[in-house]
Amino acid sequence: MHLPMYACILPDLSYQFATQEYLGMLGWQGEVSGVPLSEVHSDEVLFELRHGMMLAHSQGTATLSWQPFVEDHTLWLQLEICWNPVAGLYIVNAMRTGQAAGRMLAQNPEQGLFDYTPQAVMLLDGDNRIYRVNPGFSEITGFSFEDVVGQGPGIVTNRDISAEMFDHLWQQLMHKGFWEGELWNRHKDGHSYPAWYSLMAQQDESGEIDGFVAQFSDISSSYGDQNRYSHASYDALTGLPDESMLLDQLNQQLLRDSLGYRGRGLILLHLDVSEENSGQLIAALAARLSAQVRETDLLAVDQQHNFVFILEECPDEMTLEQFAERVATLLQDPVDVDGQALLFDYAMGGVLVENGGISAELMLDRARLVLSTPDSHNGFRLYDAALGSGTVLSRDTLSQGVSEGWLQLRFNPVYSLQGHHLAAAEVSLALNHPQQGILSPEQFIPQLSRYGLLQDYHQQLERQLLPMIRLWSGFEQFHNLCIRLHDEELFSADVIEHLIRQMVKAGIPPQRLMIILNFVQLQLFPDEIEELKARGVLILLDPQQHSLGRLSPQLFPDMLLLNADLVEQQMRSDRYVRDVEALISMARDHDLEVMAEGVRTTGQMTRLTQQGCLRMSGKYVGRDLTLEQLIERLDLEH
Repeated sequence: MHLPMYACILPDLSYQFATQEYLGMLGWQGEVSGVPLSEVHSDEVLFELRHGMMLAHSQGTATLSWQPFVEDHTLWLQLEICWNPVAGLYIVNAMRTGQAAGRMLAQNPEQGLFDYTPQAVMLLDGDNRIYRVNPGFSEITGFSFEDVVGQGPGIVTNRDISAEMFDHLWQQLMHKGFWEGELWNRHKDGHSYPAWYSLMAQQDESGEIDGFVAQFSDISSSYGDQNRYSHASYDALTGLPDESMLLDQLNQQLLRDSLGYRGRGLILLHLDVSEENSGQLIAALAARLSAQVRETDLLAVDQQHNFVFILEECPDEMTLEQFAERVATLLQDPVDVDGQALLFDYAMGGVLVENGGISAELMLDRARLVLSTPDSHNGFRLYDAALGSGTVLSRDTLSQGVSEGWLQLRFNPVYSLQGHHLAAAEVSLALNHPQQGILSPEQFIPQLSRYGLLQDYHQQLERQLLPMIRLWSGFEQFHNLCIRLHDEELFSADVIEHLIRQMVKAGIPPQRLMIILNFVQLQLFPDEIEELKARGVLILLDPQQHSLGRLSPQLFPDMLLLNADLVEQQMRSDRYVRDVEALISMARDHDLEVMAEGVRTTGQMTRLTQQGCLRMSGKYVGRDLTLEQLIERLDLEH
């Protein structure tokens, strides 16, 4: 019996707690509470762990294969990292996995396990061609080695898998290094059967993928059992299925849908409630919402305690919209919490899948994307392809976009009310996709990182900024170019070094380049950010309600950012007014300026001015400008 190996890690990158089995696995003696991760792990291992924590903080959870000792190539674990926003810590669960076994098989295919495991195993080269199979493969599939050598895995898998599902599977394989789930296979005699797959990408010494390991089992005998392989786990607050159980069950349903069942719909419901009342209100609403679903439907909660409805036999958008209307009507009634009738704002996003072919993870990601749009506030919006990032972009598409001029430089003007002039601009490269339209960096940078195309993207950014850098010295009141670095870019921020070099050549000091970061990034990438500051660039920080008191001088920001959510929400709730005024007061205490983003109305501008914020960006200040439009506006001001 394997005892649990798990640990709790605080946002300051120190251990709060770890089980003895976890510590024993690391070889750590004594108490670990309060000990920084850097004292427990080598730099290489720490890098991987921090990367997983970064993903967990942005996505709620992350899974990665982990080698706790670089010098020990035999020990591979699977880490499941969860971010708990209520407790404010990361929960790390370590376990030995089939993926680790797959990696060992790829490195040592002559092992007896390869020959005698009841699972089918096929080894594929860098071109995704089969070069070795085990006896279990032939027994399960009916194909001999001679039948499949040199073929792609499609000779085994059902060719009816949708291109979208295949792209999502491939994306997970490239990003995480492995994928697990159900696929339909085709036997040599022609019949189809469900199979449980574990796929692993293997890398060479330089980190390039040079092959794959695929393991699978025939699960036909248990396929009629609705509880097969299900992850039965429930949320402690509501008693509803949690996100893991939701994804397991939805993936099974989507596989059945792809074989001819009716469409399926998903609705994600987010409640905008205070932290003080959230637990009781969500628990009270769970019972009320449960009465709205049929026996064939599913109500669950995700890791952020959003409600998730899965509707079976949902053939069209109207069916989904009618259900959303019923939920909206129910939400208009106040909820009793400790004798107080509470009303609250909400947002709903829906996703319709007509015939399966995609994964549950992608379906839920699409709904979360909808919730990030203003149209979902106190209403319902259905996902459509124009939202962009719900579509998985292939490597070829992104490579084509970077090389063929799809990337377009945009400047979001920042206006100073003190001098009544354009003081800065936020810089970004948007991707003008032929079918999807304009995609923001948030929608495609993670995919660029997965495919190793970030350097090409940064070269385009540098090339398109050069004309502005050469003219910059003629605009004395235009102080800063502001660049928002995403987590993936902080792993290698060479683009900043290159831009500084070009600025120095043009007689522009590095201090006129400003990097936009959030507080979590300061915690996860302290060395990288300290190096940026050492080069002279300024830091524009979104503190995310954190105090600056414990920051080291090397990480202290030069300006604070009041994000668009706070700008918008303070016009609706006094609670957010207090948050805004606290941020501005904190800036005043540290003699820092505040820049407000997303300002779109006269009322927002007036209130921010009264509160003491005199630097703003957003539609009220002006829409995004091209390079030519920015230079024209600066010429007029000067």
